[in-house]
Amino acid sequence: MPSQAVVQFIYPKSAASTFNMEYYLNTHWPLVEKLWGPQGLLSWSVTTGGDEADYHVQAVVFWESLDVVKNLTSVEEVMDDVRNFTDATPTRWVGTVVGQSKK
Repeated sequence: MPSQAVVQFIYPKSAASTFNMEYYLNTHWPLVEKLWGPQGLLSWSVTTGGDEADYHVQAVVFWESLDVVKNLTSVEEVMDDVRNFTDATPTRWVGTVVGQSKK
């Protein structure tokens, strides 16, 4: 069985950047779940670092496998939605899970 994949998106904060958390949580993530849930999206979480952090949010997304991530459809639709909640360009990290708690 292939290892789960994890993709992290970190949206950097600058003096001029904006981020609409309400839209992000209530519109963007439901879109992601609708389009990618059937394709192998397992779960996601969003964290913030507070007012003093150098990023708006960090999203961690778990997938069935790296092959699933490589073969996603509707990527353009999801990425086009980013401009609706931020003008920050996210950093994207992709990897595979090599260890995880049993809980």
